[in-house]
Amino acid sequence: MLTDHGDALAELAGLLADCSAGTGGLALVSGGLASGKTELLQRFQRHAAAAGALLLTATGAPAERPLQAGIIDQLFDGAGLPPEIADRVSHLITPIAATVDDFGADVQGIHHSYVRPVHELCQILIELSRERPVVLCVDDVQFADSSSLQFILYLRRRMRTGRVVVVLAEWQRPQPTLPLFHAELTRRPHRRIRLAPLSADGIAELLRDRALDPDALAPAWHNLSGGNPMLVRALIEDREAGHETGPDQVGPAFKRAVLECLHRWDAGLLEVARAIAVLGEERTPVLLGRLAGTTPEAVEQAVDVLTAAGLLHDGGFRHPGAASAVLDSMPGAERVRLHARAAELLYQRGAAAAVVADHLVAADRVAPGWPVGVLRIAAEQALMGDDVAAAVRYLEPALPVVERDERLGITSVLVRALWRVNPAAAVVHMEPLHEAMWAGVLRGRDAMTVVQHALWIGDEATAVRALAVLDENPGVLDAQSAAELRIVCQWFHGLGPATAVATDVVADADPWVAAAQAVGTFWTAEFHPDAIASAEHILRSCQLGDMSLEVVLTALLILVHSGHPDRAERWCDRLADEATRGGAVTWQAILEVVRADIALRRGEVVVAAARAETALALLPHQGWGLSIGYPLAVLLEANIALGRHRVVADLMRLRVPDAMFATAAGLRYLHARGNGNLAAGRVLAAISDFQNCGTRMREWGIDLPVLAPWRCGLAQANLTLGRPEVARELIHEQMLLPAGDRRTRGAALRVLAAAGELAERPELLHEAVRHLRRAGDRVELARALSDLSEALDALGEHDKARELSQVAAAETKASYSGALPIPVDWEDGGGDAGEGRPALSDSELRVAELAAKGHTNREISGILYITVSTVEQHLTRVYRKLGMRSRADLPHRLSQRTGADPRAFEARG
Repeated sequence: MLTDHGDALAELAGLLADCSAGTGGLALVSGGLASGKTELLQRFQRHAAAAGALLLTATGAPAERPLQAGIIDQLFDGAGLPPEIADRVSHLITPIAATVDDFGADVQGIHHSYVRPVHELCQILIELSRERPVVLCVDDVQFADSSSLQFILYLRRRMRTGRVVVVLAEWQRPQPTLPLFHAELTRRPHRRIRLAPLSADGIAELLRDRALDPDALAPAWHNLSGGNPMLVRALIEDREAGHETGPDQVGPAFKRAVLECLHRWDAGLLEVARAIAVLGEERTPVLLGRLAGTTPEAVEQAVDVLTAAGLLHDGGFRHPGAASAVLDSMPGAERVRLHARAAELLYQRGAAAAVVADHLVAADRVAPGWPVGVLRIAAEQALMGDDVAAAVRYLEPALPVVERDERLGITSVLVRALWRVNPAAAVVHMEPLHEAMWAGVLRGRDAMTVVQHALWIGDEATAVRALAVLDENPGVLDAQSAAELRIVCQWFHGLGPATAVATDVVADADPWVAAAQAVGTFWTAEFHPDAIASAEHILRSCQLGDMSLEVVLTALLILVHSGHPDRAERWCDRLADEATRGGAVTWQAILEVVRADIALRRGEVVVAAARAETALALLPHQGWGLSIGYPLAVLLEANIALGRHRVVADLMRLRVPDAMFATAAGLRYLHARGNGNLAAGRVLAAISDFQNCGTRMREWGIDLPVLAPWRCGLAQANLTLGRPEVARELIHEQMLLPAGDRRTRGAALRVLAAAGELAERPELLHEAVRHLRRAGDRVELARALSDLSEALDALGEHDKARELSQVAAAETKASYSGALPIPVDWEDGGGDAGEGRPALSDSELRVAELAAKGHTNREISGILYITVSTVEQHLTRVYRKLGMRSRADLPHRLSQRTGADPRAFEARG
């Protein structure tokens, strides 16, 4: 009968009870691999010993099968017999043990030399059973020697005359291990107990005993273990040790249990399990047999055993963790051999190139010939499916053994694939492409790759030389590649010398080239009217890897800077999803920067900082090449707005390539660094950065405020130095330039207002607010509103000023969405204000100014959107830092600290 452990123990206990009443019996316990047979026997043995029975136990082992009388010796040796009986037993066993087995593992008849000793041993047990029941238990009886099997059969035929219980445990196999022994053993009445795997309810009971949640774990663990008790206990052990178990991971105890299960069976089972782990979904009985060195029939039997043991389901491992445990346990040389053999077998059967290639890569041993061809086909298919990581994985092992005439083709594919994962990794493979380029044999996108990669890493000499080769051989590039190449050059150098060379390469215009030329006008002061539509056409036609990343970026920035950031963000999301699926890390990183830039332009500074950090984490520092200036600039601007001065200082200390400053990304970085220096009070350093940025932009012909409004920053720096006339001149000069946008114009108007007379400020700031509100930049809008509030307050319009101050605070709070409640210590709160006094943070200064104007703590709480308790904490720190006792001292002390007229803090309105 098929039963669980509780019913099986009750069945054996009933057999012992019948025996005690005078009726002997035999039970044959069978079960699958690690099904709990040994544990059941041990529990029954404890029960029998407690009931007063004489207990004889033994365990078979493959290594001891040739040892005659080995099981008999175990049975009597541990029974605790009286000395005279023990001596008699020893005398009887000796001649049996000395006999050479003529019959092999199974039984055919009893050897004539030990008929009498076996008879007498059985009589001893029958005599002992008259005093108390005798229980004889043999575990793994399938490994018993032939003489011991004969002893069991001899006793079986005479049990009816004594109180003897025989319990034999054996493996449950499709075919009996000992057919003759079984046939003789089961001729008389007996009880057959087949242990079933644990049910979900049985697992739940085990979990309750260990104080674990059965409702949450039992069903999942039943699916994972197939009810195998050893695996279930391993799951419990992992759980109690804090190791997580899920669809993709299991703990160390579970992996050990899988291996212990396999090593408990004969060696053939382990070999089949290894073959299943290696072949995975490609397994068939024939392939498994060839890989494991056995027959398909033997494979099917092994699969049945492993399925009954809960390790397999539908021929494969129930959990990938079990397969990985088997693979990881294999010696390295054996794993290599099996993967190489699997690749050969699958290739012979016409399996998919990617399947064969995976085994070749796992074997880490590629020979010339068909393996190289398979790897190249698999790589090309992977690139067509946008699986960049797989393409690189296939090509790298093929390159060292490829034939010379194929090397250039494989190298070019590998370089393009590596560039999409990490451009720095492609450097070591560029030399063959350079040689082919100088020899004039490189064509199409391969030739463009040489220029693109040289520009990315800052090798301008190689880029210019390659462009010269293209200029001398116009037919090397098709029209689309030539148009793309010009935008690639513009991305790095604007309208610099390299771009000038590329301009001559562009072929006669076709629709695609016309779109690319319209998009390319982003870098000029004459923005093409069709640029927005052309940008969307390009993005709609973009396929990952079929178009240069720089072209896609330029199209996205056109949408961003022309007032369509939402559309740009949707394209970023779509392309980023595609890049993530394909493993194109370079694309993921750059697209994440664009998303950060969009968030920055909206004033979502917390989001912008987080996305810029994510982008930088995706690629190693050297992988960014000269484009590193873009993410660093966005991250700097976001952290400046957040007031994270220490972070800004750390970012500005990062080493960047010198060649970066000769690129468009370098211009963006210079502008951001100027703002960082200005925020830190290093005004002269900021002026140097802004002037350097402006000089380069004018020399390259890309003096575009939307890219880097350096005049606005320079004007702010001059205001700090008390030079409003210079500031006004700079802003007026910027406003005369074309290709501006509302955000840039609004920020410039705010600076212009600060540089003008008090009476002129409200009108300029009202216009700035109008532009910034439509541009959607909450940070700049909050600054303009705050400036307008202060201007109106100074002009005596206190109620309107208070209202605008509240709106500014609301915009500030919205811009910090996702951060801590705002405003709360936007800066580090350290530093020194001079004369040994600690500096006030921005938030402390705002609270102090409002308190000095006579606002109550509750009113300040409502204006700044902070709690009354926070207001009180800020004022406590202000009093301590300013060395004051009373609120009445605030106007005077703040005027000392800020240089403002004390009367500005007196009127409340």
